[in-house]
Amino acid sequence: MSRSGSSYSTPRLCVVGHPNRGKSSIVSTLTENDSVRISPASGTTRRADRFEFSLDGRVLLTLIDTPGFQRARQVQAWLEREPVSPGARPDRVRAFLAEPGHAERFPDEVALLRPIMEGAGILYVVDGAQAPSPMDEAEMEILRWTGQPRLAVINPMAPQSQTETWQRTLGQFFQWVRVFNPLTATLPARQALLRAMGELTPEWSAPMKGLIQGLAARDQQRLTNVSDALAAYWAEQLLERQAVQVPGAIGRQRAEGQLRRALDERETDFFRHLREAWGHRTSELERDSGWELDADQLMNTETWYLWGLKQRDLLWVSGSAGAATGLAVDAGLGGASLLTGAISGGVIGSVGGWLASRELPGKRLGWLPLARQKQVMGPVKHPNFPLVVMARALTFTRQLWLKPHAERSAVVLRSEAGTWPREEQVQLLGWAKRLQQGRWQAKHQDALVRWVEHQLRVSLDEAFSREEKTSWV
Repeated sequence: MSRSGSSYSTPRLCVVGHPNRGKSSIVSTLTENDSVRISPASGTTRRADRFEFSLDGRVLLTLIDTPGFQRARQVQAWLEREPVSPGARPDRVRAFLAEPGHAERFPDEVALLRPIMEGAGILYVVDGAQAPSPMDEAEMEILRWTGQPRLAVINPMAPQSQTETWQRTLGQFFQWVRVFNPLTATLPARQALLRAMGELTPEWSAPMKGLIQGLAARDQQRLTNVSDALAAYWAEQLLERQAVQVPGAIGRQRAEGQLRRALDERETDFFRHLREAWGHRTSELERDSGWELDADQLMNTETWYLWGLKQRDLLWVSGSAGAATGLAVDAGLGGASLLTGAISGGVIGSVGGWLASRELPGKRLGWLPLARQKQVMGPVKHPNFPLVVMARALTFTRQLWLKPHAERSAVVLRSEAGTWPREEQVQLLGWAKRLQQGRWQAKHQDALVRWVEHQLRVSLDEAFSREEKTSWV
């Protein structure tokens, strides 16, 4: 039973505070809902709106986004006009709500206090960059009068911080005080805040524990699913080809343009698939360029250097990928002499990589006969291409995974394959060669999926570890 006498199956909290303190942002991030209206303009939220967070079709948390306090000091004055004992203060708040004319005179206060007095807990949000004011103290006193479970969140909205002052002040009015940035919070910060909610009342302990465990299990399943999907996407990009419909140079140019568009569309579709599956329906993918396939773009511009490897590194790695037998031998030496015993294969692989950038476009992109009179453009066989495809896909997958739902800016591609260990670069190019030569088997796909999962797990764990150091656990 709640303190108001009503029974609820899931924890329910009212998110309250002064206007423009990030209340809606906190609701959006905690419920993973990017339909919550967020604006720098004050007063965006004009009524109490309910948002639910569900896992496997079960509602586990309800947050009520409310308009901000507008006349807190006047409300406090009304409440204190008649002396009441501490135990009678919740009834005094109910009397305020029932008073004729108050819904018109204090619409925002009535809208936020009503669900609280119907049994919701309180999540009070303050701006950590501004010092507490008399208005804030009036709001906190009103919330104390409700008698409901109370948690305060300090939202660090600017570099300057009044956090210590806020913690001392809020500790006089609330059971728990936490620092939480809804624009940067990933799983550890969310779990820490949810854990504090579960400690507000014994009734919420088990549901919140279940929610925290459910999030961890959901993310593990998400990692498995996205690793499989990303590996399939990478293979499809490396095998993409377009038929040449018209003989001669014009036909080849058209087919090359179609190949670029097909690669771009598949990347966009993969991003949109993740966006829809993870509830980031308003997120966009921002990229400097699409798939520029001419030799200058592939080998001599910063656009592709950013994603693939520099010429010297590319020569070494593509040479290593061509020395499959030698790699197996040298792996036992701990990588100290990676090309020892495989000079021939390494040289052939290296020369093939360099010649790929100097051949005519038709040969460079791989002309394969479909029939006596037909040719195709693709697949792209440049040794940088497999690294570029994988680096871009891993980057936007990681960034979208870590992106709070209150953060509405575009996902910007920033990463490079050059940060991977050499052995992994060689492994990826070796897989690409096997795939494009038609020697790809289920065991290779499984190994690729495991490699992708490892890459994502390591990068996510690094991000979570950094956040755990600044989150309450």
